[in-house]
Amino acid sequence: MPGALKPLAFAVLKALPPLERRLLPSAGYRRIGREEAVRREAEGSGWKSARSAAWQQQAYDRLLEEMAAGAPRGDLAIAAEAVDAAGLTEPSLLEVGCGGGYHSAIFAALCKSRPRYLGSDFSESMIASARRRFPGAAFEMADTTALPHGDGAFDIVFEGVSLMHILDHRAAIGEIARVARSHAVFHCVPVFDDHGTEYLFKYAYGEPVTEAVYGRAEIERAFAEAGLAVERSWLASPYDVYPAIGAHSHARTYLCRKAA
Repeated sequence: MPGALKPLAFAVLKALPPLERRLLPSAGYRRIGREEAVRREAEGSGWKSARSAAWQQQAYDRLLEEMAAGAPRGDLAIAAEAVDAAGLTEPSLLEVGCGGGYHSAIFAALCKSRPRYLGSDFSESMIASARRRFPGAAFEMADTTALPHGDGAFDIVFEGVSLMHILDHRAAIGEIARVARSHAVFHCVPVFDDHGTEYLFKYAYGEPVTEAVYGRAEIERAFAEAGLAVERSWLASPYDVYPAIGAHSHARTYLCRKAA
């Protein structure tokens, strides 16, 4: 689609919500309270849907093609840069909330440190999709808030664009810190610089999900309380939920070192 027509096309889609959520990978943002977020999660997560897994795979296949052609999207390049910035050679790496497993291909193509990868996700549909698409990588089903691994089992634990969908984010951060031996990477965490944490309902890959956008000071304090010191952070993407919340946000990637 010509660039000049894209704003008009998105405006038309947003005026037709049922069409918007069938055509856009992320649509229908609405501010909700934490109680509603908890209730919706208890009713079932859209991330367990086979449809969302198939749509996500299709979307990232296009991005992987662009990466292979030498033009990786900025957030993909930052994910690899953050892993390399830990300064380790051939680190063991666990990705929690791996979805369809696309970071396994990103790290293999872009990381100079050559991480040894294992991906985990709580969605059976996502893990099945990951195993079909990336048969050379290892995957397992696991809940990030209760990981089936010992203390310090992996040099690096990488959280890839999933923390925002885990309501008990402190439990998830605590488990990531426990299982990490050296470093943890929190990739594309949506934050407000000057606003507190908010919860939203939206459609992701056509399925209903909840999402948190964090107060930056709050989430960085949660890292510190789990024994993780922020070594470096990157502006990962201009992820702005202003239309739904009335405050500007963006997505940051954090490289944290585990306290000795």
